[in-house]
Amino acid sequence: MDPFGIPRAAIGLGLRVAKLPLDIAGAVLRPSPSDQERERAETLRDAARTQAEIAREEREREEQAAQRQREQAAEREQAQKQRAASEEQARKRRAAEAERRRKQAAEKSAAQREEAIDGKAKRDQLEALEAEKAALDRREAALATADEADRLEDAAARAKGRRKGQ
Repeated sequence: MDPFGIPRAAIGLGLRVAKLPLDIAGAVLRPSPSDQERERAETLRDAARTQAEIAREEREREEQAAQRQREQAAEREQAQKQRAASEEQARKRRAAEAERRRKQAAEKSAAQREEAIDGKAKRDQLEALEAEKAALDRREAALATADEADRLEDAAARAKGRRKGQ
């Protein structure tokens, strides 16, 4: 051995002795393969839980989005129903207004016909009264003429009787 080999061996042995408590502590503290597998399994389980949680949250977000879409569709449908109902009411109002105007026009036309009929009836009645008056005037004239003729005949008979009786 060389002069430096002995101290080297002594130093190596000293270091190994000094390292021994650390090696023992490391062996005690170092996980066994089953502990390592257990830790790996726990890590995988935690990762699976995390993925499941992420998937659940994603599913909830998708369900919420779908719910919002359903609500929006329902709101659009409700709005369309309300528009349709208001359009129907407006159409009914217009139809009622048109019906009211037609009735009003028919009533006005009927009133005008009644006035025309009444006016014609009054004119016909006036014409009948005028014809009756004319007939009465002619009768009166005829009676006056007949009276005058009777008076003249009486006067002529008296004059003749005076001439004969003279």
